[in-house]
Amino acid sequence: MAVAEQGLHDHQHHELDDHHTAQQAPLGRRLAAEFVGTLLFVAVGTGAATALALGPLREFLAVEESAGGAGALGPQSQLIQSLTASTFGDLLGVAFAFAFALTFLVYAFGGVSGAHFNPAVTFAVAVARRFRWSELPLYWIAQVAGGIAGAFVVAGIYGQDGASLGGTDVLFGATFVSDDVTQWQALLSEAFIAFVLMSAIMAVAVDHRAPKGWSGLVIGLGLASGIMVTGAATGGSGNFARSLGPFVASLVYEVNRIPWSDLIVYAAGPLIGAAAAALVYESLTGLERSAPAPEPGAATHDEDLHDHAGAADIGTTTTGTTGGSVAGATGPGSSVPPGLAPTGDDPAPPAGGPKI
Repeated sequence: MAVAEQGLHDHQHHELDDHHTAQQAPLGRRLAAEFVGTLLFVAVGTGAATALALGPLREFLAVEESAGGAGALGPQSQLIQSLTASTFGDLLGVAFAFAFALTFLVYAFGGVSGAHFNPAVTFAVAVARRFRWSELPLYWIAQVAGGIAGAFVVAGIYGQDGASLGGTDVLFGATFVSDDVTQWQALLSEAFIAFVLMSAIMAVAVDHRAPKGWSGLVIGLGLASGIMVTGAATGGSGNFARSLGPFVASLVYEVNRIPWSDLIVYAAGPLIGAAAAALVYESLTGLERSAPAPEPGAATHDEDLHDHAGAADIGTTTTGTTGGSVAGATGPGSSVPPGLAPTGDDPAPPAGGPKI
């Protein structure tokens, strides 16, 4: 009897394996979704940042021109610049531009690639053993390429003014480490914003216990809150692709200086913060016990069988392979981006070929 039950159990797992593979988008389509999503995310966000920077600059140049041209304001120049400088209220506009962009992109492409759009997010879910390490470099390439392409969209809109205006570098909304911030403070700033963003992702996109349908909104607001806190220190990036793109786009325009050395902060900080958030969330909430990441070579867990049975009644699916969905992530009102589903650590290919 025990042998028969085990055979039935294995047969159910095999059927679910085939079902999950069929539900998963091909790798090429997932990479294309990451490219397009990151492009739009960077274009919208850095476009808003560029518009924010150009407004005060143009106001100052107009005042200077009315006074008789460059240098006519003399010692009053610095005072006027400070009066026309951006405020925290202006930062809110940029924060919500990024937030709204991320919100609609999660809903648009979450069912295809998992809607990472950020190298740190992909790294974090891989650290948590819910994404294949073998696919991580490909996701990173798609995200970085998308970030660069998005910055060139902004460059096409604003041209030379978006790169440098009146001797002031704008660099198409690039992020800078403030002069009065040390490297360690900058690293903490970028780790913090990534920690906030990844905590939101874990809470509403990875955790199968989360209410469905809220992932995009909550993740977007999580990013906005992080930008508000860290904007004055590092520009509130938390995303290497978002920071690199404007630097690369600025290469084809006349600028004073591109702070390439700052990129180490925008690379290391988000990776540390996002990975820490994933591990801390699992530890504090018991997610690893509730929905443990599969062992290498495993595609599902016992609890997946129960979830799958319930999901069949409501027209949703539950998967455990890379790029698949978790607890009814696909379909209208879903909340879990498929690319954030529990996956094996480079699962061993089962009979009949690898589950990709």
